[in-house]
Amino acid sequence: MTRVSTDAMNDDMRYWLGRRESELLRAEKRISSQNRLDELRTDPLAAARAVKYDSFVARLERFEENARWTADSMRVAEGHVRSTVDVMQRIRELAVQGAHGTFAPEDMSYMAAEVDELLAELVSLGNARGPDGEFVFAGKKVNTEPFRAVTGYAVGSASPATVSVEYLGDSGERLAEISQGAYAVTNQAGSEVFWAERTQVFATFDASAFRVLEPSVVRVDGIDIELAPGDTVHALVAKINGSGAAVKASLDPERGSLALETTDARALRVQDLSGQAVFAELGVVKEGGTPPYNWAPSARVSGGSLFDAVISLRDSLRKGDLIETGGRVLASVDAAMDNLNERLAELGARAERLEQTSLRLNKEIPDVTRLLAAERDVDMASAISDLKMMEFAREAALGVSGRVLPQTLLDFLR
Repeated sequence: MTRVSTDAMNDDMRYWLGRRESELLRAEKRISSQNRLDELRTDPLAAARAVKYDSFVARLERFEENARWTADSMRVAEGHVRSTVDVMQRIRELAVQGAHGTFAPEDMSYMAAEVDELLAELVSLGNARGPDGEFVFAGKKVNTEPFRAVTGYAVGSASPATVSVEYLGDSGERLAEISQGAYAVTNQAGSEVFWAERTQVFATFDASAFRVLEPSVVRVDGIDIELAPGDTVHALVAKINGSGAAVKASLDPERGSLALETTDARALRVQDLSGQAVFAELGVVKEGGTPPYNWAPSARVSGGSLFDAVISLRDSLRKGDLIETGGRVLASVDAAMDNLNERLAELGARAERLEQTSLRLNKEIPDVTRLLAAERDVDMASAISDLKMMEFAREAALGVSGRVLPQTLLDFLR
């Protein structure tokens, strides 16, 4: 038989009041935080799904920010390319006028002076910076000025002038993740935008007996290619063509030497990275040189930049050479403008893709957020009703305890 005493009634009443107050506190916490999953044991499956949805929303927001930032970068680059097209259009007009043969030598020299000033403007556009202070057309070397004008004495010039423009950036691509496993290129290398012709390199060494003697790595247009011992020049050609680089490799049918050509207008970078000096032995590059100016002295290289075409136009105007101005030089200027228009279209296509990606993410984020809210958020109407019921039960329990246990210390002192 259970013994009933005043202490037992007090202990029992305190225990259940403590339980009710704990539940009341938990209900108030859920309402204030608007999170019903205050503890994992409340709903383990819902908590697991909520964690996944929360992580997915965070990734989608990061993708949206990347897409917006990349789109802004594309617009900045597009603006500079459009300005370059405008300058080149004026340069082409001067080339056409200079090829007419109706101008006096003095007029031709005035045209050459204007072309020289426009050349300086083109160099400034090539060295343009974005809003973040980084160079737009430097590839991955965003803190390196991509184009350097080399001064010297040009034909018909009494003072130092720009005789060549060197590219100091690289051809690397910077990528931003704009969707799960999908990336967008955020930059445009100056070795592609400010180029006029396809680069062709013809070695003069007979490569028929060439063999790779040790594991080696070569780099072609920014892509690393691994070579194994025993690989022949035919294997090298196959690996270059299958690497994804914008370069086509072949063998000269007469000399048996290696020939490389870019698939579009761009500077070609070729380098021996480790192991055997493959390209140096084939007569393509000089050992220890820095691309893109590391070609072997015996190799025949063709294909120039936009700056080369403009410099050639300036010099031909100063010489008054109508045939050269209207022939090779004008063709180079046209090739540079064609390449600029292609790059401009490429930038526009990238910007359009990023806009579509942003629209999709703007729809996807609210959908996933709605799923997260369904798992985690509190039903305020139900939660407030439960809270009121708990408050009423607590007040009733306190009232009953006050009537059932009215004794005080004075009752025991009588």
